[in-house]
Amino acid sequence: MAALRTSTDRADRDGRFACIARPRRGRSNARNAGRKGGGAVRILAIADFFPWPATRGGMLRVARNVDILARLGEVDLFSLYDTTADTPVVPDHVRIKRLGLTPYPAPGSVVHSAVKGHLVNRLPWHVALRSRDGRPRDECRAFHQPPYDVVWISTAATWEWLGRPHFGPTIIDLIDLEDVKVLQQAALDRSAGGERAGALSARWREQVKTRFEAGTWRHLQKNAVRLAERVVVSSEIDAVRLGSPKAVVVPNTFTRPAQSVGSSAPGRPPTIVFPATFDYPPNAEGAQWLVREVAPRLATRVPGARICLAGRSTPEVEALAAPPAITVTGFVSSMEDQLAQADVVIVPLLRGSGTRLKILEAMAHRVPVVSTTIGAEGLDVADGVHLLVADTPDEMARAVARYQDDPDLRARIVDAAEARFLDRYEDGVAEVRIRELVDELVPPPAPARW
Repeated sequence: MAALRTSTDRADRDGRFACIARPRRGRSNARNAGRKGGGAVRILAIADFFPWPATRGGMLRVARNVDILARLGEVDLFSLYDTTADTPVVPDHVRIKRLGLTPYPAPGSVVHSAVKGHLVNRLPWHVALRSRDGRPRDECRAFHQPPYDVVWISTAATWEWLGRPHFGPTIIDLIDLEDVKVLQQAALDRSAGGERAGALSARWREQVKTRFEAGTWRHLQKNAVRLAERVVVSSEIDAVRLGSPKAVVVPNTFTRPAQSVGSSAPGRPPTIVFPATFDYPPNAEGAQWLVREVAPRLATRVPGARICLAGRSTPEVEALAAPPAITVTGFVSSMEDQLAQADVVIVPLLRGSGTRLKILEAMAHRVPVVSTTIGAEGLDVADGVHLLVADTPDEMARAVARYQDDPDLRARIVDAAEARFLDRYEDGVAEVRIRELVDELVPPPAPARW
């Protein structure tokens, strides 16, 4: 990869980058060739984080979408970025014309955010806390160079932080639905009873707070649907939840590996891998449930089984380590190395929306999967056909044991899972959907005059 160069070849003293990509030659699509004046389709992509290197699910989705858009037209990319991370670098194979970067909006006054942003403007707390910082909004307006044929924005939060821009026909990628996750967390809290919720009055206050927070996310998502030409989600379930004809499914997909790394037979004892970024709360909660509830039952059913929590971690998750039974890897440069050692991929998620790339990656590499219902939600997969679904600790331990004890079942499932991945979730599927979206929003080329 080669770094894009800035006008000064470095960030200014405020950490702002204003980058211009080196010109890259590439073929234009048929619509580009026939456009009035012979110009390419002009696309502005706005990202909620700089997507390379793509080390987590959301980044993989953004990186893939930008790459596809760059093959469909001439792309300007404007991205929020973490000033504490490495200098942003665009891969050579991604053809970006112009690149603008601005730091994440800074959190403002908690009191102001609570009163005006959260209560009055009905913004989600996470969004309201950073909405007073106008710098990203101002820099995005200064960066954009209309007219654009299509504007692609990742996440409703980013759209809000940038002042709900409308620089051309707009597509907002909601990725998943945050209100669903908030309500799922509330249900988990209620199921824990008094131990977590406290007295009746405390439970009532928590329910009111949760319903309001879920309502703010729903309000923001509805505004995105109302003001954008299209909104994108990753599953049919989320499209139904939105209930709008503007909602279009662009599934999460994964690049087909040159060679799968899954083993044909399980190890004895087996290694069970939970691949995730554990600074994402649903993954951290799943890891704690896996270690505290599932692992003891697994040790009884499959003696010697080892659980590996593979991916960027936190102190709370690191504290779960108890080698050799429980290991925590921390950041890994390539999940393929972990999958090569995995006899089973386990996805113990208790809340979530959208779809899980970790399941698609395991399917692509022929590693059998055990998942909760919520973990597998949104994917066109069936229990006992493409994976095993288990929602209680006992069921999870039993599912892992089934893969150990029944090699025919294991072989049937990895064969069916790989076939389903190639048919529905290989990267080419997303490219077709995005191309159709762009073609739908871009006016047809003017007829030639003779």
